Amino acid sequence: MRRVSRFLLRNWPLKVGAVLLATVLYSGLVLSQNVRTFTGTVPVDAIRPPPTATLLADPEPVTMIRYRAPLDVGVLSPDSFNATVDLSRVVAEPGGPPVSVPITLVALDRRVEIVDFVPQSLQIRLDPVEERQVPVSVVLASVPEGVEVGTPQVDPAEVTVRGASSRVATVRSVIARISLDASALNVDRDMELVATDEQGNQVPSVVVEPARARVRISVARQLATRTLVVVPQIVGEPAPGYRLEPVTVRPLTVTVSGEEAVITRMEIVATEPIDITGRENDLDTTVGLELPAGVIAAGPSEVRITLRITPQNETRTYSVAVVPVGAHSDLAYELAATQVNITLAGPLSQLVALDEAQLVATLQVADLDVGRHEVPLIHLPPGGLELLAISPAEVVVNVTDRLQLPLPLPTTGPFQPPAT
Repeated sequence: MRRVSRFLLRNWPLKVGAVLLATVLYSGLVLSQNVRTFTGTVPVDAIRPPPTATLLADPEPVTMIRYRAPLDVGVLSPDSFNATVDLSRVVAEPGGPPVSVPITLVALDRRVEIVDFVPQSLQIRLDPVEERQVPVSVVLASVPEGVEVGTPQVDPAEVTVRGASSRVATVRSVIARISLDASALNVDRDMELVATDEQGNQVPSVVVEPARARVRISVARQLATRTLVVVPQIVGEPAPGYRLEPVTVRPLTVTVSGEEAVITRMEIVATEPIDITGRENDLDTTVGLELPAGVIAAGPSEVRITLRITPQNETRTYSVAVVPVGAHSDLAYELAATQVNITLAGPLSQLVALDEAQLVATLQVADLDVGRHEVPLIHLPPGGLELLAISPAEVVVNVTDRLQLPLPLPTTGPFQPPAT
């Protein structure tokens, strides 16, 4: 026992240190065996960017993740993690230096503990958002031999380019690329638009609105161009009592192009049908052109048509009663005529709707003394109508005192005013 004790106590500090070192190494070995490495790529989402700014480039992904997890977690994928960078405190500055922004990485499975990942931050550059109008150009990739090509027509002729100000500044044109074949068929289709720089290269990370444009090109073996008058194609009739005034067309002429044999036979360009059946009011509309197959219009393929529908004015004559106005109870009034003819002019619909029994012509007799007078007749036509004539225009009125005998008149008996 004494030998054993002596052996254990000899160099005991060295022996204790060796035991502690072995313990630490063993613990490290155990822990290191529990740390695993994921080498896939996890995309980084930029969150909370300033409302008027945009990234100059997409964030680089996380490419290495070291983590601990129980053995039953299994194999992880990029969908097992969520990586973000918060841009809310990054100041957008045109051409400014990059700003280091930390990456926040979380595992969607709570049993996974992230030990380390690469990279842990990104160099971010924010640029203010800018937009401007840019004309659209058509680029023909190839033209077959023996084929004639007319001037391309683009709708819309101008589009909006939006994106980082430094990128928008490099945009020189927006183009639609078209390839032609030897079939000599006209082009009329929607084409994708691409923003390009001075060298003709596509400018990345800019938005073109609208993203497509309609391109029309006359393609023919023997191409002809002609300017023709636009003729509106009116169908139907306005409502009864209304008429169509001369039609306004804008523009009055259009230039068309296509196969020479077809173009030479054209005399006018008709619009699509415009139905005015039963209309009572004006019409201001845009209509397309009816063009033969293989013919296109230079410029817009629509015209503006203005139609004026107005009431149809006519005249009618009515027989109306004569009514004295302002008669005195102590006087007797004898009229040479109790019926006269009035002629009215105006919209036919109003003339037809008039009730003849409600129409009267009046005589102002309030200021007449005893005796014989020629008094002009008065008629106030309903709104929208015009009085053209009253026949006769004047009526003879014989005024007598009720205590005296009336003078003889060549027509009807005395008019007795109502007692007042």
